[in-house]
Amino acid sequence: MRLALALVFTAIAVLAPLSLARAQATATTARAPAVHVPFEKYRLPNGLEVILHQDHSLPLVAINVWYHVGPVNEPVGRSGFAHLFEHLMFEGSRHVGKRFDTLLEAAGATTSNGSTSWDRTNYFETVPRQYLELVLWLESDRMGFMVDSLTAESLSVQRDVVLNERRQSYENAPYGTSSLMLLDSLFPPGHPYHGAIIGSVEDIRAATLTEVRQFFRDYYAPSNATLALAGDFERERAKALVDRYFGDLRRQPQPPRLVRTGREVPPKAGRFEVVEPVDLAQVSFGWVAPPAYSHQSVALEVAMALLAGGKATRLYRELVVDEQLASDVSAWVDPNALGSIVSVSALAASGKSVPKLERALEEAVRRLATEKPSLEEMQRAKRRLLVDLYDELQLLNGHGGESGRAGLLQRFNYYVGDPGALSDWAERIERVSAEDVRSVVAAELGQARRVAVITMPAARPESPP
Repeated sequence: MRLALALVFTAIAVLAPLSLARAQATATTARAPAVHVPFEKYRLPNGLEVILHQDHSLPLVAINVWYHVGPVNEPVGRSGFAHLFEHLMFEGSRHVGKRFDTLLEAAGATTSNGSTSWDRTNYFETVPRQYLELVLWLESDRMGFMVDSLTAESLSVQRDVVLNERRQSYENAPYGTSSLMLLDSLFPPGHPYHGAIIGSVEDIRAATLTEVRQFFRDYYAPSNATLALAGDFERERAKALVDRYFGDLRRQPQPPRLVRTGREVPPKAGRFEVVEPVDLAQVSFGWVAPPAYSHQSVALEVAMALLAGGKATRLYRELVVDEQLASDVSAWVDPNALGSIVSVSALAASGKSVPKLERALEEAVRRLATEKPSLEEMQRAKRRLLVDLYDELQLLNGHGGESGRAGLLQRFNYYVGDPGALSDWAERIERVSAEDVRSVVAAELGQARRVAVITMPAARPESPP
């Protein structure tokens, strides 16, 4: 839908980029190096959380703002509001006007964007250190005064942009209709995660200016946000600037928090066939698993890395190379507060039996639930996860807003309640055992909770003689 500085490692320093080969060798021959990401966390009187992480190795600073609002907060019939604001927040604010992007480009920003997940919306920039004050002013103005410049015209323009994005991402995208079927089937109607993050066409079209303005007042306030700074700044000056630009923003009543786990109504096991104008069939399995960063979630991350993500992984070897039933495979975990989404899928090879591919994919998951993976597979899966982590840690902000140190500190602060949990993440990955993988797959990825979506190619019209 829509990620550089020094990090202290025990045994490894990454003042220069850590190469893939070096990371792989380290993860294979020894335990992962301990990760230490120093930070300071405090709160302004108006409720704004602030996380500071200093690193003076490059003259850059990352600014990353998380608003604790996403589809999880949207009322029934008003889906897509959080993602709509991802666009509206670039439309102007009282004092900045519509110069947000122009000013950032002039300042030499290397990243500037926003993103929306089920649980939060974020906005992020990376700029040369001398422009920290400029970006804090920009971010504070849209936090406090964006609604003042919101007009019916700007809402109409961005509504059309979002509808077009939805068409490009789902209705007109290969396998897009199938991915919507999977999401709609995993979470029942009325659940905060039901449907797509981008919202439904009907709800987006029905959004009124009054409703959108009220949504902003409810959720886009300092008391419902966290600001993270990472990079080359002087601590006391940064604190003074944060207080200057954010300290006077009005505190709003804290919006209600949902207490559901997301798993009190398990999805009904089902098998759905979707016909799409694609060349190759696809088999996708989906499950709702325990929330982000739980013990089960970590083990599932290892399990998915073990199944797919490289040519040496189990599904690629078995389905693509040996049996030649599939042309590609994937497996992933989307960790969220009310329950993680786990998916395993295979793209059929041309002319191959789809039922046979479905049975083979089902058997691969079943076998991982009954037989512990080998030591070699476990090492390879952990190595992949750790290399990805170390790559993210070399960035201040990631291009998707979720990675880079600023984004990682935000993520662990939100889901675990402690940015310092980032420093334990590599160790938690290392502690996952082969039995942990087998048992979590057996407990969470059974057929009783599985949704299967089979995408079949639409028949092509015959060419005229």
